[in-house]
Amino acid sequence: MKKNIMYTNLPEMSCFFSDELTDQLSTQEAHYGYEMILVTSGEGMVFINQKSYPIRERSLIFLSRLESHSFHITGLPYCRYVATMSAELILFNIKDIKLASIFIERPADFQHVIHLSDQAFDRLLPLFERLKNEYGIKDDFYVSRMASLVVAILIDLHRSHPEAFPLHAKTTATEAVVNAQRYINDHYHERITLEALAQENYLSRHTLSIAFKEITGTPFREYLIKHRISEAKKLLVTTDLSVNEIAFQVGYVNVNNFLKVFRDREGITPLKYRKAMSKSN
Repeated sequence: MKKNIMYTNLPEMSCFFSDELTDQLSTQEAHYGYEMILVTSGEGMVFINQKSYPIRERSLIFLSRLESHSFHITGLPYCRYVATMSAELILFNIKDIKLASIFIERPADFQHVIHLSDQAFDRLLPLFERLKNEYGIKDDFYVSRMASLVVAILIDLHRSHPEAFPLHAKTTATEAVVNAQRYINDHYHERITLEALAQENYLSRHTLSIAFKEITGTPFREYLIKHRISEAKKLLVTTDLSVNEIAFQVGYVNVNNFLKVFRDREGITPLKYRKAMSKSN
């Protein structure tokens, strides 16, 4: 069955500049897309999953849509550009897997924060400003223009900091893992098995399982669960669908199973999550 989901207030791409005058970023943030954050002043710490990083002027942060994160700002004024992108834009519009790898690959040694050189910062800052302006004006084809600017940012970053990109050479396994991520993005509401994806990519189940864990940093089954819960959180915040309807929309036939999985990962029920997010907006 083809999914029929309509999100509200979630643009395919956005970019804004913000200057916080107080420490308002000491709690975990909710986000539903991939993010690039360029810090232009201030300092503090960012906590991403089980890792922590110092941030300061010229820090560039990359976040996957499946990663929980929070900030603690200690130096003001804290100013940054925040660019958010949909999964579709990252997985399907960035054609070069090497460039996309900084968003979608998470090997054990991956570093979410890059401290840019002066030269790299001077090249990237005007591109982020153009991203912000395109989103603010929303002229014809602004999403396409913004997508091209993201690619330009990634190319300039690769030229100055190639070590930041986890993928250095394409292999059959890496392409199979990206194909699997694309398939999950489009078909998470359906039954998905590792065996079927392995056959589709002419690999054994064992080979794809190992490659998926090494490249994404997450076992296949857990990745699929995280993706479905992320979609459920979007629906809870951006629609009035019931919990039963949301469970079905994200691939759960048994609503009780969905409730248990959601509580185990988020620490609260779906309805409490919806209420908490509605108060914070």
